[in-house]
This record gives sequence, C-alpha cells and structure tokens, in this order.
Amino acid sequence: MERRAFLFSAAVTAAAALRVKGGALLVQGAVDGELGPLLERLDGKKEQRIAAWSFWSGRLGGKQVVVSRTDVGPVNAAAATALGIREFQPSAVINQGTAGGHNRALKLWDIVLGEKTTDYAAFKADHAGTGAGTDTALWRPVPHKIRAGGGEARTFDSFPGDPRLLAAAEKVANPRGKVVRGNIGSAYQYNRQLDHIDWLHRTYGTDSEDMESAYAAGVAVGMGVPFLAIRMISDTEWEHPTFERIAGQHCAEFVIEVIQSV
Repeated sequence: MERRAFLFSAAVTAAAALRVKGGALLVQGAVDGELGPLLERLDGKKEQRIAAWSFWSGRLGGKQVVVSRTDVGPVNAAAATALGIREFQPSAVINQGTAGGHNRALKLWDIVLGEKTTDYAAFKADHAGTGAGTDTALWRPVPHKIRAGGGEARTFDSFPGDPRLLAAAEKVANPRGKVVRGNIGSAYQYNRQLDHIDWLHRTYGTDSEDMESAYAAGVAVGMGVPFLAIRMISDTEWEHPTFERIAGQHCAEFVIEVIQSV
C-alpha cells in the first residue's frame, strides 16, 4: 500500500512539472481511434500519466490544448475529467468521439452537438413482486444532484452544453453529414434492441448513446468549467448496424476545426 501511494504521489509530482497554465482546452476521447488526428496535429507534444489516465499537452492551431484519453465508461470518464480539470485548469472541456443512434432522423456520419447530455442509466422503478416480470413502463428517470458552486445540491435532469462552444461548433461543416444540436445520452451500455432504443429516445429524449459524455459533463458542471460533447454517429440499428470505427477519426478531424474556430 505504501509503495502504491508513493508511486501515485510521484506521478502527480512529475505531472505538475509539465503543467499547462490556465487557459488550455481539454479535449477528450475514450480510445486511441478517437484521438489519432488530434495527437498528430499537436505541436510540442508532452505526454504524462496520472495514475491510470494519460494526457498529452501542446499547441494545436496556435492554442494550448491538452488531449486526454479517458478510456471507456463512466468511472474512467469522471476520473479523467476531474484529474484533467484539477491538473491543467482548462478554459473548457470538449468530450468527443463516436456514438450509436437513438433518434431515427439521424444517419451514419451525422454529428450531434450536445446542447445537453443525459445519463439514461439513471432510473427508479416501482415495486413489482416475484414473477411479475420487468416492465419499463414503470421506470422513471432519476436526476443527478450536484453541489455546483459549493452551495446547496442542485438537480440536473441533464447537463447543459456551453452556448459559446455550441455556437462555434455549429459553424463548422461536416463533409459527411449533418451537424445538429441534440441530447447526447450516456450509459455503460451497448444497446442493439430497437424497441429499447426507441423507449430510451422517448423516455429520456436522447438522440445518441455513448459511455462517457454525460459523466464528464457532470464533473465539469461540479467544477465550474464550460463543457461541450461532440459525437459522430458510427452506427444505427435501424439502418446501419455495423459499427464504423473510422467515425472516431472523422469526429476528431471535425473537432480540430472547432478548436481552431474558438
């Protein structure tokens, strides 16, 4: 235990020596395929690791940028976001990458800008006895409560995207599809049953699904940092059920244009 504590302390100290002063833009992706174009364009790149999470600092388009590999899921997303904000004191956070579709108006390669993000794994069910089965009609969304600003706990049915970042991202063209504002949903789930996807869309108002955006957004809200999720549709169960991994690269290329415009 003492050795692990020492190694963690040493990692934090080493990271502090490379700290980017306030004002950097923290850009996140869960996996390497969502980060490649960003890392290729990062000038003066310095890599550092804090515990389980990796960060690369440098300049992109004349701006200070920190690229964060969060890894997959809510635990990773929340931890990497908290560490990234605490360590680099960014001006804003952009979480970006691939997403499955919930809204049937969306097609492969469309980009959803998170006007809000929603945790669609959060629900409360009424009591049902043994043998009564599972009825999603009895499930109701449960909001998050965060002491944003350090005061009383505030209730968040969803987490808002930053208006300035939204406006900037809307001006960037997507050569492969539409760019729309929407509700980006997150849960540690991979949904492939159309009836359930439609239920999620109706119940939570979600347009897409990923495993990180809402959890990174909640941390950003709690720590008072502007946030925007940007997701490219990589698969839709109703029209294109094959996951297109290259959507992660295409989304990162779009985000580079956003970074250069803000």
